[in-house]
Amino acid sequence: MPRFGSVLPPVVAAALALAVLTGCTPDDEVAPPTAAPTGEPSAEPTSEPTDQPVGTAIDATCAELVSADTLYVYNPNFGPVDGYTPAAGSAAASALTYRGVACRWQNQTNGQNIDVSVAQLDDESLTALKNAAYADSEMVPTYGDEAYFGVSGGVGTAQVFQGPYWIVAESVAFFEPGDATEIIDSVIAGLGA
Repeated sequence: MPRFGSVLPPVVAAALALAVLTGCTPDDEVAPPTAAPTGEPSAEPTSEPTDQPVGTAIDATCAELVSADTLYVYNPNFGPVDGYTPAAGSAAASALTYRGVACRWQNQTNGQNIDVSVAQLDDESLTALKNAAYADSEMVPTYGDEAYFGVSGGVGTAQVFQGPYWIVAESVAFFEPGDATEIIDSVIAGLGA
């Protein structure tokens, strides 16, 4: 009886090896070759989703929002602080991330500050901020379309929602809502809101 060895003819062995290595069968489609990366940027823009609201840039300076005359009437000892950088996590820092403005004035006698920030936001973001203000402070009829005031750690904070604007004024000089009235009214007038 003829005996068949385990040696395959070279042509058959090569074809089997190629099929095993590539995993192809006659019915498989061959994928087109891809170009190697060149290090050049892709022609197609990529967009990353963001959870942060995108604010509209505020085109007003601190001096336009709270005039020197307003400050003088409020307290002539207050002067602007140039190069003010808000503390991380503050309302003023948030306003800057939304392309708003953040301002600080300091009392030259006792060192007390008044911080004011303004951001122009979409309705969804404003609603979220209103809900947070409602939970953390008391609604007041003192200024703007909708306003809240609270004192925490000795710092009085007025949050005002006027049209698309979120206005925040904070100071240890604010003990009650009326203490911030001149400042808030000036900001609303400066925005033309």
